[in-house]
Amino acid sequence: MFTPTEIIFSSTTLCNLHCAHCFVDRKPVSLDAEEAVKFLDSCRASKNSQIDKIGFSGGEPFLTLDFLCKIISYARKNDFMFDQIMTNGVWWKDEEELNQTLQKIYDAGYDGKIGISYDNFHGQDYKKIRIFCAAVNKIFDEESINIQAVADPFLDDEKTEKLESELNALGNDFSADIFVLPQTFQSDDKRGWQSKKWFKEDFCEGPGNILFVHADENIAPCCGFANENCALFIGKITDSFDSVMQNAEKNPMIKLCFEKGLSSLIKKLEKEKKLPGKTGDICTFCDFIAKMCY
Repeated sequence: MFTPTEIIFSSTTLCNLHCAHCFVDRKPVSLDAEEAVKFLDSCRASKNSQIDKIGFSGGEPFLTLDFLCKIISYARKNDFMFDQIMTNGVWWKDEEELNQTLQKIYDAGYDGKIGISYDNFHGQDYKKIRIFCAAVNKIFDEESINIQAVADPFLDDEKTEKLESELNALGNDFSADIFVLPQTFQSDDKRGWQSKKWFKEDFCEGPGNILFVHADENIAPCCGFANENCALFIGKITDSFDSVMQNAEKNPMIKLCFEKGLSSLIKKLEKEKKLPGKTGDICTFCDFIAKMCY
């Protein structure tokens, strides 16, 4: 069943990088902090809400510092916990800006993780990432960093070994947890349909059971890339929590993802010869079904 326990605010589509594997719509839009606060108020007021955690994504969330500080301050005063702020770690122009920005986040009351996306797709300067990690360590603590790397399956051995060495060094020097994730592909990309086995059905337990608030105010039920599809939208940040959940109950994609299971459609679609192959990525399949709906 769809029972969200966390809200992730994608505060902006703005970003200082242009990564080839990014699925975010690059139209320059950002969330309004006051609307976000009102939505959090409605979560607190609802007897049905189990929301107790907040995270931040983007675009690059550190480009909307005022939004971060206002939401963090509100969350801290109202007993919400924090998940993580996902960042590319190289949005800053100089170390003075970096330290001042991180200090403002700390002073606002943030005590969650700083998640860094670092891999060959992002193409960050390794020295700049080390400076960023050192600043996080100094202002927060030694257990504050998560590093997420998307594995490029087409990378040559030399570049793969170089990235692995850099990730290990970051993990050892800054007590960072490192997660290496497989590259994901949208459903219209042939590379997403080359698997020998179908994905394992988990009723979207992994990326699901959250409210993902896009920068354009649309709300989706997961943080997987398929959440860009309007078939998964269940309301806007200007709606109340209860209204969003009522929309979710009526949404056929929600029932499919969280109750029936996406894999329940495989045999039918195979029989109708509508599938381009097999995919081991549940989000690729979800993207395919969502695009079929609209």
